[in-house]
Amino acid sequence: MKKNNITYEPRFTWNEDTLTAFRLESNYISYEELLNEVEKFVENSCHTEDGETEEDLIRDLLYQIFNYD
Repeated sequence: MKKNNITYEPRFTWNEDTLTAFRLESNYISYEELLNEVEKFVENSCHTEDGETEEDLIRDLLYQIFNYD
């Protein structure tokens, strides 16, 4: 995805069921509500590794929710 001349490539592999659930949910709630849900999911269900932050995971998950074939 190119935005403001910056290219972003997904860094993480997410469970397809997780992506599907958030994609479905995104059709029924606002972006702010979805962001809140993604933040809670990452905080409660994900573990960061060396050099990763929860913000990295949130950004990547949101990208993959909204950018797919």
